[in-house]
Amino acid sequence: MNTIKPLSAIKTVGSSTADSEAKQQFQQQTRPGQIYAATVLGPAGRDRFFLNIYDQKILAQSDTVNLPPGTKLKLQVLSTTPLIELKIISDAPQTAHGKTITLLGKDFDITRLVPSVTPSSPSFVNTTSTSAQDGLKRFNDLQQYPLGSRNGGTVLKQLIDRLGLSLETLLTKGDSKNGAETLNATLLEMAVILKKGETIAETTNRLMSTLELHQETRLKLRSKNQLIYSLPFPFFDHGYLLVEKDQTNYQSEINESLLRFSLHLSLEPLGDIEIHFSQTGEDISIQFACESEEKKQFTSENQEDLKNSLSSSGVLNLSFSDTAGDPASDLFQQLIAEDESMLDTKV
Repeated sequence: MNTIKPLSAIKTVGSSTADSEAKQQFQQQTRPGQIYAATVLGPAGRDRFFLNIYDQKILAQSDTVNLPPGTKLKLQVLSTTPLIELKIISDAPQTAHGKTITLLGKDFDITRLVPSVTPSSPSFVNTTSTSAQDGLKRFNDLQQYPLGSRNGGTVLKQLIDRLGLSLETLLTKGDSKNGAETLNATLLEMAVILKKGETIAETTNRLMSTLELHQETRLKLRSKNQLIYSLPFPFFDHGYLLVEKDQTNYQSEINESLLRFSLHLSLEPLGDIEIHFSQTGEDISIQFACESEEKKQFTSENQEDLKNSLSSSGVLNLSFSDTAGDPASDLFQQLIAEDESMLDTKV
């Protein structure tokens, strides 16, 4: 199969200096008492929805208020640890006044958990197994590894395996050692030790919910001859890979003469993007679906960089659109839309 080299860093799309400073302030300097304006973009399932704050699409959660798309809000920061919690102080809608909203982090952001299993937290270390401590540290180290290096593929496989999405299978097979060092097992152990309301308890529970969602989706797609691989990288807000297996070759290896897969990502500065890949023999077709016309244009203008990075002797067809969906919302929809396929193979 032809290889694709990593592309160089992408410059920020369409942001003024003032906007960049405002975004940086929100991301890095948020303090209790600060006030922000926000607009509700739409639902994301399970009491979750998307907010637009400083032109950033941010996943939020609230089990006390139902906000329709287009609602304008004025929000005041209540706390920033472990996640940013905001209170609605606007009067529209009046029923939402005083209710709270929590901004959710990235799918597999464990930066708040790592300090809890280091010598700086002796009480926690003394009650946590060595396997859990080693597993969390190892997962964190792998996340920092440069994927563009020679062993990038091996690191990717190790990261996916260490998520522990197949923890129950490992334990059933008696492989308790490898199972105990997964992120899933570590979170389960931490959830037992932590008391509700502790600083990192909410982060632990959120990560467990994320893993549960990926596990449920994996089981469901298996019956559709589709495989899902979570992409637990710190530079993705959300990310996963979907592979469609050959219907006539499901029980064996993926048929490389006919390969289809799609990447569903949410990252800065491109936002939501879907990359649908189809290969038949030496011929490759790649469709880029972006979240807006502006970002579609930007991606299209840089297609020569992609072409120069491909080692292919066959035909390369590239196409671009502005039809990308949010990966987190799409993932959730798979659990409620029984008759729809998650993998879009249009090229």
